[in-house]
Amino acid sequence: MEGKFRLLLRGRERPGPLQQQTYAAEDSVSVRDLMTCVTQHVRAHELSPYRHTLILDGMEYQILNVLRQ
Repeated sequence: MEGKFRLLLRGRERPGPLQQQTYAAEDSVSVRDLMTCVTQHVRAHELSPYRHTLILDGMEYQILNVLRQ
């Protein structure tokens, strides 16, 4: 799968401005599965705001939206 995915994120533990991250479809990202609370690596094209919390630099971010570019 090709293309880029832009994520709209909000920090889970602290208020603040929304952030955006862009990944290639095959980039591997760290997430926490919301059902099992297990940390895992998935490809960017597999991300779901309903199933995952993104982990960046040890901090968790709620995924508000995933847009394919």
